[in-house]
Amino acid sequence: MADSLSSAVRSVVGAKLFVVFAGVLFTPALVRLLGPTEYGRYALVLSIFGLVNVVIAGGTSDAVRKYIAERSVPTWQAAVYGYVFRPTLLLGVLVGAAFWLAAWSGLAARLFGAPFTSLFYLLGGYALASQLATHNLRTLMGLELESRSEPLKVVEKTLFVVTALGLVVLGLGVEGVLLGHILASATVFVLALPVIARSIPLRALVSPPDVDLPKRGIVGYLASTVLFFLFLNSLYHVDVVLLQLWTTDETVGYYRGALSIAEFLWLAPTAVQLVLLQRISNLWATDDLTAIQRQAERATRYVLLLTVLLAIGVAALSGAFVPLYLGSAFTPSILPLLLLLPGVVGFAVARPTLAINQGRRSLRPLLVATGACSLVNLALNLALIPAYGMAGAAVATSIGYGSLVAFQALAARRLGYRPLAGLRWRPVLLSAAGTVLVVVPVALLAPSSLFALAVVPPLGALAYAVLSVVTGALTSEDVRELLDGIGVLPRSLERRLFVVVDRLPRLRE
Repeated sequence: MADSLSSAVRSVVGAKLFVVFAGVLFTPALVRLLGPTEYGRYALVLSIFGLVNVVIAGGTSDAVRKYIAERSVPTWQAAVYGYVFRPTLLLGVLVGAAFWLAAWSGLAARLFGAPFTSLFYLLGGYALASQLATHNLRTLMGLELESRSEPLKVVEKTLFVVTALGLVVLGLGVEGVLLGHILASATVFVLALPVIARSIPLRALVSPPDVDLPKRGIVGYLASTVLFFLFLNSLYHVDVVLLQLWTTDETVGYYRGALSIAEFLWLAPTAVQLVLLQRISNLWATDDLTAIQRQAERATRYVLLLTVLLAIGVAALSGAFVPLYLGSAFTPSILPLLLLLPGVVGFAVARPTLAINQGRRSLRPLLVATGACSLVNLALNLALIPAYGMAGAAVATSIGYGSLVAFQALAARRLGYRPLAGLRWRPVLLSAAGTVLVVVPVALLAPSSLFALAVVPPLGALAYAVLSVVTGALTSEDVRELLDGIGVLPRSLERRLFVVVDRLPRLRE
């Protein structure tokens, strides 16, 4: 049985939180075990793999979940699973062979040093294993079984951390870490097979059913999705690369520290983006614009409300949190963090629209909108970084992120729906302003950073929730829908909350 949208978001957010938490524990341990030199090698091979993975995994993984979700007919889903598996396997083998050839020919050693020969051999295995695992995980998402795919991601991360640290302790170094990646990915590929088999016969991998698939359309979607991810990923990296050219390593470090905190605000919006694609694809297939409009309004409104709250909290606590999280040396990161926050909110608001626009078979409006945004981002960074350095990069990137909302909304209107129609801007702004007046004085007057970090988040959340209901940013029906979707509160507590919400005054009445 397919998962509901709220259940799927809950599963994705839970898995992402686990992965982030595991990474927070894993990275310091790995750095201490490997030392700076070997950890630097590991960071380099991961960066190389990350660049390649955008191309090999981006198109195939989204294609399989988009086209499987178009129809609930088992033969159609089996045909899509098997057909997309072929380019998935081919790309994995080709990229793996390229890494192996670079190692065998000595190219890796000449470019990066002798220790990288063995690492490139292992990268080839990781490219193939990761590609296969991603195909199965995205297939489960296409079947709207996030309650199965997300626990497998937790298994993958856990197995990787345990295996990698164990092999490093045994003296295998970076090779041991890459072996951990390979083992974890291969295990998840195998574990996903029996889950998929409940909906799709596994023989479809080698002999897909004879179904009239839009094969040229799928191939075109693969290529378009790769281009889309290249445009989208440029938004994450252009500022850092250009800042590196015009400033010092120290400045780049401060800026990356600010980015690492700002991007935490995307956790829930990214989860919404991930689960929407497969739930919108069948609506595009039937041209149900009314349902698409309803989904777009609801998802965008809730993402805006949550991200504005988080942005207020990060801004109010930046002076206390940044030195505590990154170290006192990173105090200069506070300014770029504050400048980035408006754009981060804008990018978050655009994420549901990105998923909905990507759910169509033709991605031309999505590509034009995302490409235009990437050009704006590039031009602004080129203009502002030479004169204003780190602050210029933050302002340029914030505007670039924010422009994504406008460009994607224009693309959406061309496609026949309006994602920003239900945002209730005025009540949201009133709620945000009132919350700022509550939390900023408390944060500034707090006797210690720890006191501020303990008091401001619950106080801000309570003030924002109450003001959102009072101003009309959230209706009683919205509150009921959200609490039902979260599904973690006892029914007795939910009933009491409903009573409190119903008794609150309303400015709009």
